[in-house]
Amino acid sequence: MAHNAISEVELIDNLESKAVKSMALVQDDDNKFRIYVTLTWKEGRQLLETQRKTPRAWASLDRLVRHINSRYVNVPPIQLEIRSKHERGKPPEPEHPRQR
Repeated sequence: MAHNAISEVELIDNLESKAVKSMALVQDDDNKFRIYVTLTWKEGRQLLETQRKTPRAWASLDRLVRHINSRYVNVPPIQLEIRSKHERGKPPEPEHPRQR
């Protein structure tokens, strides 16, 4: 496992021992959500990975929240990072006035 990744078993162990400082739910370029955690004993953010060493991703924020609520204890404050569709420098489309 890469130095900046964490397995679900490790995440659960760290949550139970209250060693997770913060969690972030991050929407990536593919519009899927991933969990990043900051641990009290390790520098930087750790990406939650599957047993096959691929990033664990959710297509739905609702499903991700249900997963967190059903699997994890001692969850610290969670930060939500959502991508803007205008983030890449594209100007927003002009709004059309309503037709009456």
